[in-house]
Amino acid sequence: MSNRLRSSRAFTMNDIADELKLSKSTVSRALSGYGRISEETVRRVKKCAESHGFRPNLVAKALAGKKTLNIAAVMPLEATVTQMMFYHECLSGMVRAASKLGYSILVCMTDGNDTASLEDIVYNRKVDAVILTQLKQDDKNVDFLQKASFPFIVIGSCNNNEIIQVDSKMRESCCNFTKRCVQKLTNDSKILFVCGNLDVVANKNRIEGFMAGMKECGINSSRYSVCTDFLDTEEICSWDLILCSDDVVCLKVIDTLKKNSIEVGKDVLVASFHDSILLEMNNPPVSAIHVDAFKLGESAAGLTFAILSGKEYEATTYVDCSFNMRASTGD
Repeated sequence: MSNRLRSSRAFTMNDIADELKLSKSTVSRALSGYGRISEETVRRVKKCAESHGFRPNLVAKALAGKKTLNIAAVMPLEATVTQMMFYHECLSGMVRAASKLGYSILVCMTDGNDTASLEDIVYNRKVDAVILTQLKQDDKNVDFLQKASFPFIVIGSCNNNEIIQVDSKMRESCCNFTKRCVQKLTNDSKILFVCGNLDVVANKNRIEGFMAGMKECGINSSRYSVCTDFLDTEEICSWDLILCSDDVVCLKVIDTLKKNSIEVGKDVLVASFHDSILLEMNNPPVSAIHVDAFKLGESAAGLTFAILSGKEYEATTYVDCSFNMRASTGD
């Protein structure tokens, strides 16, 4: 009975491991050609695989080209539920582009600057390349990948020309969006920029964009302020325009304003440097910069494939932003 059942399904790596009394990881490394495996063990594993017709497409390609046909999408474990909407859209774009090119996306969650999970998939050759969806100051993931000489790209912009990136023109967009929001203010109006975690490079770029906008509008430092923690209720009424680094920060600001009976769009104008469905559905809807996260992910996967296949590519690929002006800024 057991023999008949076994012959009715495909022969697997587990079957090879059982027959040769080896671990599955040893069999996998022997078939992929990676890792320190003796020639005799490799010979035995391949002979067993061939004798049982074990040649699925992925293994055949891996044996021929030493590829896994997987790309890792590295996402921050600390991301909030709201932030995960952006990463989910980004991931959807990666999956669509990768599937058309014969690749799969493997999700890797990293905790802060702990590179253990990333090291595992790289050292065990589970993927052919890595896409970092968030870049931090002095990013340990970048340091590790560079030292390992492993192909990777980042979503976001940085000043390191050695890093291949897909950029949404964040500094330029935040500068222009700031100028757009300031248009309705009077000459004595005061502006507050509330920023999230400064360890995230995207927030650094947003601050730089805001500051550039202030300069181009001729607004001196006595009329604006930048903070990373929202101000107390006693000071909240002193601002005419509050710009927020992202939707998470913006929702906290709006909640504080509502608790203090300050009406968004009338008593104070509010806008965000990152849009989401939650801002669109807010009452009133919040003006924000829209970044096409799907396009970012799609472009990142396409660029990664170009790198892996030896095709020509630009060091930086740009995805345009758009401005969604809504009732929170009187639009």
